[in-house]
Amino acid sequence: MPNTKRLLIALALIATSTACTSTVAPNPDPASKVPSTDAAKPNPSPTPTVSASGKAFHISGNIDDAVQEGDVCDTSVAFTVPGTLKFTFTPTSATKGNYTYSGPFRATGSGPYEIFANGKMLVSGTGCIMGKCATYSHDWKATPIGPQACGKTK
Repeated sequence: MPNTKRLLIALALIATSTACTSTVAPNPDPASKVPSTDAAKPNPSPTPTVSASGKAFHISGNIDDAVQEGDVCDTSVAFTVPGTLKFTFTPTSATKGNYTYSGPFRATGSGPYEIFANGKMLVSGTGCIMGKCATYSHDWKATPIGPQACGKTK
């Protein structure tokens, strides 16, 4: 991605994150920052088999200008959703848990998530980009998929 485009995305993320319902969080300890990646391309996760104990969903959503979308075959075990940021979800059940993310422009964030029966996935927490932090709450979509559709890109 050209540097100009990255700068525009970074500025949009900063502007949008400060426009969210937010309270400013303290800057994180510089020693704990995750180094940024050069590529903002999605990194698809391997397709696991569908577990009888978990649930399979096509998940899509965003945090400001960062877009995430992909199939998750079992939400009862750790999973990722490909996109602009590198999200790692750690479930405490098949429908809720905690996540962390990292990405370009020193983007980092974490918080709880929950998948509801109506297809809504609530993703909330605190995120930072280029040292500016804010709290947020975003509604994502979690559309149930069957084993035959699990892992296929749309």
